[in-house]
Amino acid sequence: MKPVVVTLFEGDYHLGAAALINSLCAAGFAGTVVCGHRGPVPPWAGAAGRLGPVGVQFIALTTTAHLTNYKPEFLLRVWNELHPAAVQLFYFDPDIVIRAPWSFFEEWAGYGVALVEDVNSPLPESHPRRAAWRRRLGPGRKLVRRETSFYVNGGFIGLAREERGFLHEWREAMALVGAEIGGLERSMFSFGARQPDMASPAYPFSKTDQDALNIAVMTASQSVSIMGAEGMDFRPGGWTMSHALGPEKPWRKAYIRSAIAGRAPSPADRGFWKHASAPLPIFPPHVTAGRRATLALAGLVGRFYRRA
Repeated sequence: MKPVVVTLFEGDYHLGAAALINSLCAAGFAGTVVCGHRGPVPPWAGAAGRLGPVGVQFIALTTTAHLTNYKPEFLLRVWNELHPAAVQLFYFDPDIVIRAPWSFFEEWAGYGVALVEDVNSPLPESHPRRAAWRRRLGPGRKLVRRETSFYVNGGFIGLAREERGFLHEWREAMALVGAEIGGLERSMFSFGARQPDMASPAYPFSKTDQDALNIAVMTASQSVSIMGAEGMDFRPGGWTMSHALGPEKPWRKAYIRSAIAGRAPSPADRGFWKHASAPLPIFPPHVTAGRRATLALAGLVGRFYRRA
């Protein structure tokens, strides 16, 4: 059985999902991409049926959970119900494009649960956040099997069939976090002014799904294979994938204004527009050409403006 890739999106994140699929095609992926979506199918859905060795499956979601908190539940649904014969399963956030040949990802997932260090890593073993997690885990709950200073990003996971018990650990940790934050429909993106303490970095569950994933790393018995932050282009030297952090996504960004403010185009910005035209046409050709020209100009401007 060929590998399965999963992503989740709603709203304009369908634009990022299309670029992710285009980057998978360019990398040599052959298999199925499962798109869990809230709302209507995207306008490029018709073209998604003509991608040769890449099949795209759209699954309408009815969950009330915030999609960032729905990842482990949906991944288990994909493996147990939709593609039970899949030998490997991968999840990518819809603001990621991949850079490495697809064969590397399959090899990587053969070494253990594939994960990438977050931009906020490391998180030392004695960090108050981890201490708070341990307190919630015991006594009488989950056993901590692995201590680590790595804090991984929640936007990617890849694992082989024999490691899928890790997804159960993540789902259980997600349930723990949900109980702490008052329900899985809430997330770091929705705390806001109404719950300022929960939005604070000092709150030990403010990153919801990502904190749950890191708790699972501590409690799971499965092997893990963790790349450094360069694995998502969070620091120089990356070659694996690019992940666009923050709300200013590549399809939304005002590049010239950002460059003048000292924020030059990122690898994720460049990666998105590289994969914005084929084989899925995300925008009309003149829009893509114009945005690419603006991106190039912003790169030039960014050489002269730097944040203080």
